[in-house]
Amino acid sequence: MNKTTKLLAAVVTAACSMPAIADDHDDYMISMTEIGVTMGHGMEFRNGMKAYIECYEEEGGENAWSVWWPVGGKLNTMLMVSRMDMWAEMDEEDPASEACWSVVREQIWPHMDTVERSFAKRMPDWSGDADDYSVVTLHNFRVEDGEAFREVVGEITGYMKEAEYEHMGTWYDVQGSTRWAADYFVVDHYGNFSAMDEDRDGANGVMVAAIGEEAAAETWDRFGDSLAEMEPYWTRTLRRDDEVSYSPGDD
Repeated sequence: MNKTTKLLAAVVTAACSMPAIADDHDDYMISMTEIGVTMGHGMEFRNGMKAYIECYEEEGGENAWSVWWPVGGKLNTMLMVSRMDMWAEMDEEDPASEACWSVVREQIWPHMDTVERSFAKRMPDWSGDADDYSVVTLHNFRVEDGEAFREVVGEITGYMKEAEYEHMGTWYDVQGSTRWAADYFVVDHYGNFSAMDEDRDGANGVMVAAIGEEAAAETWDRFGDSLAEMEPYWTRTLRRDDEVSYSPGDD
């Protein structure tokens, strides 16, 4: 196996083996591994993932991950998400993943086109609590003035917390960045696709109720001024794939 093949397989193995954290930690980080699946190889790729899960569980694997597929855009792109408390966990070994290396090499990697990994840190002061969701929308922001952005978002989320808004999203600060990548993103959660049809006040509705339309508009102007001129904002909706997600103890 050449060096490129080894590297890609290692990234996939690591993505499947990042530690999960306890629910009472609210300042965790997430690892996001985006894998491009070769067109026409979707079934083979899924079967490889299922084989890895079976092997990992048999070997007593204790880590967890969730898998998400886009609803629009490049549909052959899979996003694997796992959580950790701190960077030091990257040093830890996972004997179960090492034992299942051959599954990744033989049944997953041959069906991949690309792989890219990134990290983000949850921002608890801006975030709500979410559970029982299977669909998410990511709102991504590229920022020109970080100080101004953090100030205005802090104000907006402050109004939402004061109103005890039940649909508050989860904010993340991207750790490191590549060109044109987001600096921050916020995740909106939905129990299913039908929930996306429900009317929600959203941040603007909460602010209008709290400070009036004129002040809310001024706040959004400040928010817009803090963003980058090129590619400042985009969204992405994804659905969870339970068949190839894994958590120890799941039936």
